[in-house]
Amino acid sequence: MTIVGHLAPDLDCLTAIWLLMRFGPAKDADLQFVPAGRTWRDQPVDSDPHIIHVDTGGGRFDHHQTSDPTLSAAELVRRAVAPNDEALRRLVDQVTRIDHADYRPGHVFFNITDLIAGYNALYPNRPHHVAQAMLANLDAWYEHEVRQLRFEQAFQHRLEFDTPWGLGIAVQSADGGSSRLAFSYGAVLFAYRDRRGYMGVTAQRRSNVDLQPVYETLRQCDSQADWYLHPSHRLLLCGTPKAPPRHFSQLSLEELVEIIRRQ
Repeated sequence: MTIVGHLAPDLDCLTAIWLLMRFGPAKDADLQFVPAGRTWRDQPVDSDPHIIHVDTGGGRFDHHQTSDPTLSAAELVRRAVAPNDEALRRLVDQVTRIDHADYRPGHVFFNITDLIAGYNALYPNRPHHVAQAMLANLDAWYEHEVRQLRFEQAFQHRLEFDTPWGLGIAVQSADGGSSRLAFSYGAVLFAYRDRRGYMGVTAQRRSNVDLQPVYETLRQCDSQADWYLHPSHRLLLCGTPKAPPRHFSQLSLEELVEIIRRQ
């Protein structure tokens, strides 16, 4: 099996390649690259079932013959190889928006298209290097989207509670939940417990939340645990992947919420 993309491959082209290699019939495919719009050895596109063109050649996985802003090469491949994967749908939706320059307002930080541009600058004559380098990045992006789905499912079982500063939301799940999701829902404070026993409390960056009283209470009632209060006083942690605790908290999430509510 051979996958054919275009020279200086962009995010759409690279994602389409990744989809075919990770979810489609081309796990061990050879990669070839041609000038944009061309086909491999100028053969008629899609004439050989063992040669798949993406984002070039005008075939079934090339969207350039339409102005439909919902289509991209990656979207056409997704529909063919994994139409029911919600995490993939979300990932590819972002790829399609980027490919059509559908950017959200506001300041734009370094993003995945900048990363690809850097790879193409490093390897201007070696698109294979660019594609191979990006496969792991797309794997990681997909895992992020899968994790976001788990966050949303866990969020459906959230515990809402009042705090001195406004709405609090607590979630217990394998991944611990998402403060971003809680804040978008209107919470000023988010508490969580994950499958490893890591616990934490975080507050909106622009809020007037001060977790010092919560920390002092925890030092008394949960004194053996390795609670850490960030200097901002808006982040309180007992265990993270960066700093696994020597001593876990023995509190349940409900007990932590009750301590927060009493402040």
